[in-house]
Amino acid sequence: MFTLEHQDGNIEYKFEKGGFAVIDSKLYLSIQSKALEEDGFPDCYYFAIDGFPIKTSLESSKIEIATNPDDEPPNVYVYTTFHACEVEAIIHLEVISEKEIEVSLQVISEDVNYYNEKAKPNPFKGSVKLNEKNLGEMWIPS
Repeated sequence: MFTLEHQDGNIEYKFEKGGFAVIDSKLYLSIQSKALEEDGFPDCYYFAIDGFPIKTSLESSKIEIATNPDDEPPNVYVYTTFHACEVEAIIHLEVISEKEIEVSLQVISEDVNYYNEKAKPNPFKGSVKLNEKNLGEMWIPS
């Protein structure tokens, strides 16, 4: 379960699909979630990490990542009704096995409803267990 904290009220999300992959000592992670309420806005929240360098094997750790201004890996992405230009994320990663991890997210990106002086950063928080997937099975923007 995830919560998008917005000044107009919190929006709850459920995990739909996603996963993780480690390729050439780089972590790829993808989470796609959907609003619990039928009229929740935004109705989806997608989060991805693209090519974050790790040691030779995946270990429990804390990952801090922000949008890469060059728009190349390592990078972090958020998509709601638009691709967020600025994203900051702290991910607590707990390795359960080679094929399963648990991630706790604390993500901050632009306001999903306001684009003027009323806009405030939106925290997105929650945790989920993810299984290892092939990179092609995950939402990773290119």
